[in-house]
Amino acid sequence: MSYKAYQTQYQKALDPKHPEKSPLMVIKGSSDFMLNLTLNALKSLWQSQGWSVERIEGVSFTGEKFLQATSTRSMFEPQQITLVGQAFASNDLADNLKSLDSARSIQPALVLISSGEIPARFAKELTRLAAFTLSCDEPAPWEVKDFLLDRSRAHKLELNSEAQSLFLEAIGSDLAKVENELRKLALIFPDEKITGAAIKEHVDFLREDTAFKLDQFLCQEAYPQAMLLVKGLLDRGESSLGVLAILSMHCRKSLQIQAGLKAGQSPADISRELRLPTQVVQQYMPYLRKKNIAVFQRALNLCHDADRKLKSIRHGEETWLQRIVWELMA
Repeated sequence: MSYKAYQTQYQKALDPKHPEKSPLMVIKGSSDFMLNLTLNALKSLWQSQGWSVERIEGVSFTGEKFLQATSTRSMFEPQQITLVGQAFASNDLADNLKSLDSARSIQPALVLISSGEIPARFAKELTRLAAFTLSCDEPAPWEVKDFLLDRSRAHKLELNSEAQSLFLEAIGSDLAKVENELRKLALIFPDEKITGAAIKEHVDFLREDTAFKLDQFLCQEAYPQAMLLVKGLLDRGESSLGVLAILSMHCRKSLQIQAGLKAGQSPADISRELRLPTQVVQQYMPYLRKKNIAVFQRALNLCHDADRKLKSIRHGEETWLQRIVWELMA
């Protein structure tokens, strides 16, 4: 399946009312990365809609488990989607599928997952039941740019043509690396159009997970570790503006999540509105409950001051960054 065909089918999977949707889904693919990326996105969507998601492996998916997963539940029980990993390893699944007159009898939904193709003995029954199939294959080399654009939109990033070319030239076609670098850029350039010049300065400016580690230290109130990390980054020649961007984004996220909590929004609502993973919002919540909103506003103001100073006079970088961390300690 081409990447464009995958995108079309993926959008149908996101739409609960699409006429081609079925309560019996098959998510398969030769790319573990694409398979996991797709499953994580769908699980986040379902959980944000109030569904409970249970996963069971195919070798343990007996006839009894099949009945439990597909039978109508009491109106007092939470709606549950069952994911079956390596589903076609189940000894009972072929007979269970044959016993169904229609996929519409499945309540509420069953998702069969396979890292390979559908074996012939299952394919006939899945076709008869009109199962919804989503193939998660590695994009061809000439489709990696489509993947980049798609994932950029998911991270609320806009790269101009020059930035796209420079990004792929620097990172290559490894999908996991592309995704990791986009996550880091999303911390640096929230809701901004990214130019080629910005890419030259920032792509791969931090080692893997460093951006997330700094954010994590702040959420854990591990301020000495955060300061040591900032110093270590500068000592090895990393961009002070890049580190500043991580601190700025931390302040913005904190203010936005606090505003949502104050308005009575649930973590799922905040996650959906800010387009952040639910686990990120949940990671921030204990930390934010102890903090006054003014702390983040003052720290953000310091970030703006530091941005102006460091762009004109490139000295005192560590002092400015440490001042921001000190402000967050208040």
